[in-house]
Amino acid sequence: MKKAFWTLIFIYLSTYSATIFCQEIHAIDFGIDPSGQNDNSKIINELIDSLSQKGGGIILIPEGKFLLDDAIILKSNIIFRGKSQEETIFFRNPDSGNWQNTKAQGLFTTNPSILNNGVIVEHLRVNGNFEKKASGGKGGVCLRNCTNSTIRFVTTENTWHGSAFYDYKGVKSGNLIDKVISLNAHTFTSKDNSGRPRGILVTDAGTIVKNSKSSHAGTGFYASGKDIVFENNHAEYWFEDNGYYLIVDNLRISNCSAKGGDSPEKGFGSGFAIAYKKGALIENSRAENCSNYGFRIHVPQSDTQLINNEAIGCGNGFGIEIASHPFPEVSSNLLFNNNTSERSGLHGFLFRQMSDSKIIGNKAINGNQRGVTLSTRGAIAIKEYVSNCEFEENQCFDNQSKKTQLYGLYDFSVNQITSEAKKGKNNKIKHKSTSGTDVFQ
Repeated sequence: MKKAFWTLIFIYLSTYSATIFCQEIHAIDFGIDPSGQNDNSKIINELIDSLSQKGGGIILIPEGKFLLDDAIILKSNIIFRGKSQEETIFFRNPDSGNWQNTKAQGLFTTNPSILNNGVIVEHLRVNGNFEKKASGGKGGVCLRNCTNSTIRFVTTENTWHGSAFYDYKGVKSGNLIDKVISLNAHTFTSKDNSGRPRGILVTDAGTIVKNSKSSHAGTGFYASGKDIVFENNHAEYWFEDNGYYLIVDNLRISNCSAKGGDSPEKGFGSGFAIAYKKGALIENSRAENCSNYGFRIHVPQSDTQLINNEAIGCGNGFGIEIASHPFPEVSSNLLFNNNTSERSGLHGFLFRQMSDSKIIGNKAINGNQRGVTLSTRGAIAIKEYVSNCEFEENQCFDNQSKKTQLYGLYDFSVNQITSEAKKGKNNKIKHKSTSGTDVFQ
């Protein structure tokens, strides 16, 4: 039976030249089972190996449910194409297969010890069938050490990472994630809680992530590296970290959104956490119902612009996080321009350990929903170690019948910070709140 099978493959492939990369193979013709009863990983991997020897090709998968007892190892110039995200479904049976023994990190993956170029996975669904916070998890589509590769029109569910590019060490990968959905990236790799699950993860320089969604993941979107772009993405209902946790030099975010919960009380973490690096532009994006920050800049993140963003119902709308990075580390050369914070639990804007920055034309509306204390005064709060900064044309107002935003711009150096070393220095403040008391020199 096996000899006849490979004779058929040999005859099929022999009819084409070495330019088989332009040809298509219908995997159903080689015995894959769309009923969900029998393993398909062996046949598919043998097809991939055969096409790879000829330079690549397109493997077409019809509608159906396809059981995988082991990982699919993709190779250069292989296009793996299902019929659609709804009709072509690959899944793992928790009670069978080689999943406890394989070193592969995803149901679909690549060999990280070699460079893989031109890999495409598209138009399919992957269900890992891993339970929330269980150990031994595997990713959905985890492409490692790849260039010029694409994951698009793919849905993953019940996985470790949903869709991911990582392990490429070069300068520009050219990789793309487009129109991808991650549902329930919620399992772990080991019992000690290591390997936190991310809905969509990229660490390869020069990767673009766009038009994609992560729902109910540990972290919605995670990135580290350089020159990474996020466009028109949405994170919601994450449970472990943040909607976006991004540690990237030369980061670009536009038209993205993050929803921590259905109300401020049910939200979690920060919508956008931008940390430790230099060079970022975050624009036209929105964070909603996040318990910590809507937009969090973590010291010493610098050379960063936040323009025309909204934070609604978050703990702090916008602010500087300093955990584990005490002064003299600071964030410098920041621009906050035309951003709006509304119904924040604490501050609309919170600034500390910041220098040589501009805060211009922002709005803080109906803040301090959790109640004002000595430490939470100010729709715009200026705390310790802020120097050489400009605050101009910002607005603070409260239009509620029962007002909560009792203070407008509050500089803690006036009567709360007693240490001369911690007090603000050489800041230029031009401000008058529409409602709420202003305190600054």
